[in-house]
Amino acid sequence: MRNRILAFFAAIIVAASAVASTAQALTYDQNFFSLNNILYYDPRCTNASSASIVQLAGKDNTEKILNFFMRKGLNLAQAAGFVGNMMQESGLNPAIIQGGAIADDGYILQDGVGFGLVQWTSGGRQQKFMEFMKQSGVGVTNLSGQLEFVWKEVNESYPDTIRVVKATNDPVEAAIAVHGPPSPGYEASADSPDKVRSVRGGNAKKVYDQYSDAPALAGSTADAVMTPSGEGSAATNTAAAEAPNTKDGSKNKGCSGSDGAFGGGNLAQTIGAYAWHEYTAGKTDQQPAYTAAVQKAVSEGRYVGGSNGNDCGGFVTTAIFDSGFDKTYNTNAKGGNTIAQMAWLKSNWQEVTDGSRHTGDVAINEDHTYMYISSEDKPSDFQTNIASASYPDRAPMAGQESDKDPSFKWYRKK
Repeated sequence: MRNRILAFFAAIIVAASAVASTAQALTYDQNFFSLNNILYYDPRCTNASSASIVQLAGKDNTEKILNFFMRKGLNLAQAAGFVGNMMQESGLNPAIIQGGAIADDGYILQDGVGFGLVQWTSGGRQQKFMEFMKQSGVGVTNLSGQLEFVWKEVNESYPDTIRVVKATNDPVEAAIAVHGPPSPGYEASADSPDKVRSVRGGNAKKVYDQYSDAPALAGSTADAVMTPSGEGSAATNTAAAEAPNTKDGSKNKGCSGSDGAFGGGNLAQTIGAYAWHEYTAGKTDQQPAYTAAVQKAVSEGRYVGGSNGNDCGGFVTTAIFDSGFDKTYNTNAKGGNTIAQMAWLKSNWQEVTDGSRHTGDVAINEDHTYMYISSEDKPSDFQTNIASASYPDRAPMAGQESDKDPSFKWYRKK
């Protein structure tokens, strides 16, 4: 019995030491982060529910990816080098397939066909990637999972790349190092050295310049980072929804405790994440990203309409607000139905009478409202140029409404 008691207390001591070690590792040193230009990461904002996949912080994929690499120890310039390359490879879209198609989490990578943030192409790397994502309990389009695999891959298989990246504080040189040469190069595309410098390096410089002089976002005032919208997917140039669920089906939680949702993108990408890409009459089940978005909107007191968001005005309001296209839309997304939205549009946007149509234009009458998405902006498999929902029997999807219907007035953001 004495030996059992001693063993019990020894186990408690070991466990306490582990907890103390973890707490120390997550200690927030604002001075350290400030001195190292780490403006967008607070180590207190992580998801401890998974051993390998963390909750990403930031208002869009650019910030989330910067956060990820800076929490790994890179500074802003070095992290921007990775972002600059990913912009060229995928537009920061973890669901994009080479050629422009958008994958869902059931997609099986094809040897010779690029996929994801860095466009994994060779069969060997693709297999390792899929095994990693499966072991992590997330789908292949998961942004956080892809970033974790990038970090694992570059450190294990491209040590010279990460060494050269860490040796520079110039975002252009960091982008070149990620691509290579002079290092063997993680990306190693067919781009010429001049193109690597001008495009990938240029992307990295723009990202660095955008954030290097911005107010620090670490700490209690950093609402966008401290209360991330969740494991966002889809990136910034093409639409796709980041899987909002964990392996067991429960929702991921951010620092605020809010449900995970689509992580951000422009209006076209948000529409692509929230709406089904083909029309199906009577289809009421929603894209997972839209379900999460509706839950988040309800928790914030925003308007989602009836039928749990399967509502024309609710969908238009949520997509426009969440994408950042116009945060004031429909009285800061807390207005009302189509009649209320029509009054708001008359006062705040401009009526379009010349027949032209731009992404984000809203058609409305007293009974219904929907949005236009141009062929240049919409996902390649999005069947129409209309995005709409209908209470109570149709989830957001590619709509069958006509942009020539004379019973509707069209409005455009000024």
